Amino acid sequence: MIVIANSTIFIGLAKIGKLYLLQKIFSKVYIPKEVHKELTLKGQNKPGSHIIKESKWIECKAPKDKALVNLLLSNLEKGEAEVLALAKELNADLLLLDEEKARKAAQLAGFKVMGIVGLLILAKDMGLIDAISPYIHDLERKKFRISQKIINEALKRAKEL
Repeated sequence: MIVIANSTIFIGLAKIGKLYLLQKIFSKVYIPKEVHKELTLKGQNKPGSHIIKESKWIECKAPKDKALVNLLLSNLEKGEAEVLALAKELNADLLLLDEEKARKAAQLAGFKVMGIVGLLILAKDMGLIDAISPYIHDLERKKFRISQKIINEALKRAKEL
């Protein structure tokens, strides 16, 4: 399975001490060069940055189609644009994105998309965590924005509401 992620997923999971879930669930995750830069240079002393820099299960790969990246920059930030361009090049199975604009663009392009809340549900379904609600509340406390609608839907789906 080819999985490509944007920085928000890594940032959120690192904030709650659950970055390891990505490796447990997918074994390998691709990130474009801009996302790697955001996580390891701009976020140098933030939670998880050293893990991301040193992990063998995270592969940094620059998209080759610069014209596509530039076209996508009209609506998306650089990391998100590179995620979509790389997804097209690698024929990705899943994109890990949380920002609404990027999610919509990816879905319009025909990609399957999952955010951090969906990832937590999957982790629970796989028996990696017992419940999602403590982690959702922890994300909220740490200023990770999740709409109440998504929280309610997720808690219902995880049979915690």
